[in-house]
Amino acid sequence: MTEFKRAFSLVWDHFTLVTPNKVQCSLCSQRLSFNKNTSAMLRHLRSRHPSEAWYSNSTSGAHSSTSNSTSGVHSTFSNSIISSAGVHSSFSGTAGLNSIFTNSAAAGHHIQVRTTRQEDLDDALVNMLVKDTQPFSVVEEEGFAAFVQKLDPSYKLPNKQALKKMVGSRCEFINDNVVSQMVISDFVSLTSDMWTSIDKHSYISVTGHLVAENAQLSTFLLGISKLPENHKVIHIEEAKNQLVASWGLHSRVAAFVTETSDNMVATVQKLGILQLPSFAHVLNLVIKRSMEATLELQDIRSQARAIVAFFKSNQNAEMRLAEVQGQLGRPEQKLIQEVDSRWNSSFSMLERVFDQRESVAAALSTLDTDIIPLGSADYEVIHQCLGVLGSFNQATAELASEKRVSASKVIPLVRMLKITLEKKHGAIIHPTATQLVSNLQRELQTSCSMVETEPILALSALLDPRFKMLAFGNQGYAQEAVKLLTSECASLIRINPDKDDTLPPSTTGSTTPSPTSPHTTSWAMETASISMATSLSKSHDGGLWEMFDSKVGETQSVQSSTADAAVEVQHYLSDPYLNRVENPMHYWEKHSKVYPHLFQLARKYLSVPASSVPCERIFTKAGDVFNKKRSCLSMKAVEQIMLLNKGLV
Repeated sequence: MTEFKRAFSLVWDHFTLVTPNKVQCSLCSQRLSFNKNTSAMLRHLRSRHPSEAWYSNSTSGAHSSTSNSTSGVHSTFSNSIISSAGVHSSFSGTAGLNSIFTNSAAAGHHIQVRTTRQEDLDDALVNMLVKDTQPFSVVEEEGFAAFVQKLDPSYKLPNKQALKKMVGSRCEFINDNVVSQMVISDFVSLTSDMWTSIDKHSYISVTGHLVAENAQLSTFLLGISKLPENHKVIHIEEAKNQLVASWGLHSRVAAFVTETSDNMVATVQKLGILQLPSFAHVLNLVIKRSMEATLELQDIRSQARAIVAFFKSNQNAEMRLAEVQGQLGRPEQKLIQEVDSRWNSSFSMLERVFDQRESVAAALSTLDTDIIPLGSADYEVIHQCLGVLGSFNQATAELASEKRVSASKVIPLVRMLKITLEKKHGAIIHPTATQLVSNLQRELQTSCSMVETEPILALSALLDPRFKMLAFGNQGYAQEAVKLLTSECASLIRINPDKDDTLPPSTTGSTTPSPTSPHTTSWAMETASISMATSLSKSHDGGLWEMFDSKVGETQSVQSSTADAAVEVQHYLSDPYLNRVENPMHYWEKHSKVYPHLFQLARKYLSVPASSVPCERIFTKAGDVFNKKRSCLSMKAVEQIMLLNKGLV
């Protein structure tokens, strides 16, 4: 093995060049790609060894070897991929450098991170290209080069090939971090969706979701795959299977959340993975079908679409509408056209037409058109139906606006929608609005009547400290969920019998004996005596009673673990409810040692997203990547850009 060190960078004090394009860390022995710069090595040191004094004014290069090499695994992951925390220091150039220095100094370490200005600016350039989805060729454009030269004449702008290598190196670094986190995570949840690019090619992407040991929700892009032109179910299945298998996840997927189309459902089932429908898609179908079954509302929607299309396609009409709005003292707002695939766009269209009804009617009366304006009776129907659909619009907005909504919200959200419809049904007297309420109740019952019996949804709701038992409308289903949770908790206790019991004293007045009660202590002593007697008898009976004694031991173990699990579950359920707007993971971060087995189950079930919205956001951003200036990008390059872009939200 040939050793080679560079004199001008202190980073090389902790890395050895083992091949022309590979370096090895002396602190943890991990190998990284080497692309003629030290950016990847710097990121590795900052992330993997933040508590290691890997450079200090008072040291001469002697450092501990591997004792703390894994101490930064969790922070590496949360700093490198999408997390509920937001922007991450590993992608933030000098800002990340300063935050690392500050955090380390606060912890009592005298760390001085030194990078060259060239390396810092290279990192900032990669960040800019990825975040703004700029083409690599921008560095070859004369205007950009002149601008950079004006800013810093000493900075040497890298060429397109060097930029691609920097992107590849950073992606490798992120993937290493994802792998490190998944190695210590028992379960991962997946979402998937398909989209068509501007050049009419079809793609499928898969995202992974997990709860880290520090109780932080994390989302990462597993990959993007291009589908054949006339793709069928088998092509989607192959693409998903390849993306999942490449990460070795088949046996560790808690649930695979997809839209409700037959091909997406069939492909997940063929993979042998539990498939959950995206609640956002289910809700979209419920409302669309209900609106379509309300005939008078459908006629008004069609008329409103025609009015909006007229103003959108006629510049003079659009200008006239703006003039009338000004004359009437109304805010200048353009009309909104609905999109067939999104029911809430219909809500927005009708809401805007209703708000601007006077301006629209006045503008139409002065224009040469055959468009018939809506009448006062039509606007009354719109007003009443918007009142019915308001709660559904709120639910849809909540599912779309949050970075990632947990599946724990599905059961309480369905329950609240049902209660709201019951109240509307008794209060509304308009026949069209009443018909819409009835249609919504029927469709919601058809699509969501069994959500409280779905194990993953029930357990995730129960493990969410905001909802717990109150999430359920049927208390029988709630009790079944508690039994299932206790059973899974007992299984974990049997697997990890040595895990410390840190439960607080009971405050619920439960008759269940506590692990530290005199009754339990006496029982434990009795069990120990039986165990001792059994072991003594084995040496004298020649094995005659071995099977019987084994069964007795197994039964006592099951009874003990079930009792311990019941205590842990009941203590958790008796805790005060968390405020609905608070983050449930903050609760589990504080109580991970109090309820250790339930925390492991929370990591599994609260990692399941309520919808495939995280995946949809990827192809929304992908529209910026697939453009005329990037028509020759390889699939690998597209995947790398999207992976890094998702880390710069």
